[in-house]
Formats: sequence, structure tokens, C-alpha cells
Amino acid sequence: MTMLLKNRALLLLIFFGITGLWGCNLSELTPPSSVIRARIAGIRATPAEISLGESTQLDALFVQPAGDDSEWGALWFSCVEAGGATGCLGGGDFLGDLGGQPPGDDDDSAEEPRDPRDFQFSADASFVYTAHGTVIEEAWELLSPAERVEGLVVLVSVNYVPVSQEALQELFLRVTFGPQNGTPEDAEAAAEELGELIENGINAARRIVVSDKSADTPAAIDCPVSELLPNSNPNIEGMLLHLDEEGKDQGLPMGPVTFVNPEDILVLRPVFREGAIEDYLYITTQGDTECRQESPYFGWLSNMGSMAADYSFFAEEGDLDEIAGKLKINRLVMPPADQLAPSGDLWLVARDRRGGIDWMHFNLERGLALEGR
Repeated sequence: MTMLLKNRALLLLIFFGITGLWGCNLSELTPPSSVIRARIAGIRATPAEISLGESTQLDALFVQPAGDDSEWGALWFSCVEAGGATGCLGGGDFLGDLGGQPPGDDDDSAEEPRDPRDFQFSADASFVYTAHGTVIEEAWELLSPAERVEGLVVLVSVNYVPVSQEALQELFLRVTFGPQNGTPEDAEAAAEELGELIENGINAARRIVVSDKSADTPAAIDCPVSELLPNSNPNIEGMLLHLDEEGKDQGLPMGPVTFVNPEDILVLRPVFREGAIEDYLYITTQGDTECRQESPYFGWLSNMGSMAADYSFFAEEGDLDEIAGKLKINRLVMPPADQLAPSGDLWLVARDRRGGIDWMHFNLERGLALEGR
């Protein structure tokens, strides 16, 4: 039992080490558009906002340079955020009992966390988080009905390490179940190996809101919606490829594979599904009810060519180049022939102001060489 505690402690200490990186890695969720190294471009939760006892599935957009076929595995961890974003609720006492170190073989005083649901982790390509456990339930009880409308925040971290997902799962199982299988020394060695992989990994995090929108009643105001609603992810329908360099033509739907040639300029416009722009009610700290509308924006990433802009938005009144309310165009410029890769990728990432995110991927293939190009 002591060795099981020791290896569980090692596993949790590894994950708590990740939390120290969250502040700096959140900024990496909106990277520049040129993909010249492997990185995490976003983390999506579906649904984007949940209530106590509900689950959400998380997946990450992991992008790599053109021609980079190296394998990476995803390791996930979650905990309830402490006040002021200072760490994880329920983690301080556990680490304090250990004195910042895993317990030794002769230390029978250390105890496991009260509830294993408080710290959920996984070594799968995607991760399902469920809002349950002693820590979140006790924190929830302390909230007033009005506070439950905005709710609690769960921190979810993903760390990509340079091994295949299958190899990572095997390593993870050795750490978790080694003592029970009679191989405690192997479990400890696996925990150390896992820690080294994470130190050399690529980390990012996002916050998930756990709320109860039925806990308060908004005032009756003029708004397309009449009740408090949880956030939803943006809903991308596709992409238009324009023949006119200013995007004045109707445009053609961009398929999953697009053939390109050196120095081509692709004039692109995102397409949202009808009704995808959310109207929602918000109750301010003064108790006033406001009608608000999401204003999604788009991040562009490609490992084949360069984008004219890293981000694009909806056109506003007074925009001379576009019609107000219409999604603005962006351009992807292919490099000269000696720099154009045989194949590559284009990613479109849509975000809203409340944390929702969606993305779409397009394959780019180099076409047959044309005379004079």
C-alpha cells in the first residue's frame, strides 16, 4: 500500500508541476499563423460549458510543420481552480502532507486524496471531464444562487510528449498499476520516465466553466433570448475560395483537398452556419440584465505558405472593403517553387469571447508544375 501511495504521489506531483506552466502557455493558444514547430493551437470542450455532475469531452488541435511525421502522445489532467487562479483546490494539503516530496517506503502516515475524482487524468487522445468529486461539490455548496450562474472554473491541461499515444498509455499504466501488479520498482522508474517526457513536452491549458444558468432569473428585456444560456462553441460550416483577388465574387466551397502551385494566392473567406452567432443574457455584478451578442474571430494557421493576417474578424460599419456583418477575407500566399513542400495543411480556428472554440482542417497538395512558374 505504501508503494502504491508513493507512485500515486509521484504521478500527482508530475501533474502539479504542469500547473506552474499554465499561465505562460495560455497565451500559446493563439499562436502566429506560420507553423514552423509542433505546438498546441487550441483546446476544445464539447459542450463548452457544463453543470455540476455533467461531462464534457476535450480534444486538442496539435499542429506540426509540413513533412513532420513524428509521433506525439497526449496526457491530460484537470482540477478545480482555486480563488485568484493560484492553483488547484484540494492540492495544497496533499502536497503539504508530503513535504513537497513523495512519501518514502517507511512513511505510512501519508494519505491519498480524499476522493480520486478530484484530480482526473488520462493518457488518451481525447479526455472526458466530469464535474463531480468532493472538492468541487464542497466548493459548489459555498456559492450563492447568483454566484452559481457564473459558477466555478476547472483547469484542464494537456501535455504532448514525444512518444506515440500507445507507448504513452503503456507507460501511464505502469505508473498507475505497477504496485498492484507486484512491480513497484518498475512503476517508480516509469514515473521518473514520465516526468522527463513531460519536461520535454508541449503544454497548454484552458478553463472550463461549471455553472447553473437556472439558478437566477434575468429581468425581462428586449433580447432575442429570454433565459440565461450556457456558452456554445462557434460553428464553422466551411470555407469559400474566391477567384477575385478582393473576394467580390460569390466564391467556391473549398473541399478537403486543394491543389496549389508556387506563388499562388488563395483568397479565403470563412463560412459560419446560419444562426451560429449567439445572443445571450448576462447579469452584471450590480444585478442589471444585459443583452449581449458573441463576436467570434478567426485564427489562421498553415505550414505551407504564409497568411496575409494571423487573425480575421467580422466586418463592421464603415469598413470600406467589406459589407458590415460579413466575414472578412484572408489570403494564403504560396512560396516560390524551391520552397513549396509537396503537401501541407491549413487550419481555421474560430473563437468567441466566452471561451468557445471550433476549428476546421484543409489539406493542401502541390499540383503539377505549370509552364513559366
